[in-house]
Amino acid sequence: SMAWPWLLGHAVVLVGSRAVAEPRVALVIGHSAYGGEIGNLANPANDAKLMAKTLRGIGFAVVEVENADQNAMKRAIVDFGNKLGDAGSEATGLFYYAGHGLQVQGENFLIPVKAHIERESDVDIEAVSADLVLKQMDFAGSAVNIVILDACRNNPLTRGFRSEVRGLAEITRKPRGSFIAYSTAPGEVAADGKGANSPYAKALSETIVEPGQGIEEIFREVRAKVLAATGNQQTPCDSSSLTAPF
Repeated sequence: SMAWPWLLGHAVVLVGSRAVAEPRVALVIGHSAYGGEIGNLANPANDAKLMAKTLRGIGFAVVEVENADQNAMKRAIVDFGNKLGDAGSEATGLFYYAGHGLQVQGENFLIPVKAHIERESDVDIEAVSADLVLKQMDFAGSAVNIVILDACRNNPLTRGFRSEVRGLAEITRKPRGSFIAYSTAPGEVAADGKGANSPYAKALSETIVEPGQGIEEIFREVRAKVLAATGNQQTPCDSSSLTAPF
């Protein structure tokens, strides 16, 4: 009889450790306070706060950044890569970005606050390439890398751009073990939402906490919820190079 409390205590620990066995590290960035010629967005900073809280609840160590300029944003991405590398080869890394994003010649750029972009040639020096995130994940050598881009709000900087391509391009070069999710299809535009959060962030925060579901099922359910919330106007999509269930 004396053994039962000991066994029960250890069973709880083992179950808990299996539920989140691997280290989980996340960087969450949301930009709303653009101002100037870009104009403010209502929800990305709120979306970042919501996602950071949600991810902490499912075992992620989260670095949360809102309304960062280019230098602070790049520094946060590099620090995230270092933390992910320190977590070891079994770790899971997750990057979530909400705010303005655009593509130039097939490359995706995330727009920090205080960016001064008057023409297409300014993007490379004023914005942050999404490839920087993928490179940091690749350097870290983590087992699973999840990138979530809620960054397809319409490009407000059409003047001085040769191309009028909307939204983001599909990321084709990615580390093995990656799952890339977009709030809408490549070349399309996502809604910022009329409530406190975007339709995508709301659906994701509700669904990602559901226990026992694989990542593909989670994002399939997110897609259905966003389609319903937007009257079939916004279709989230994803691509995977995962080599095992997650």
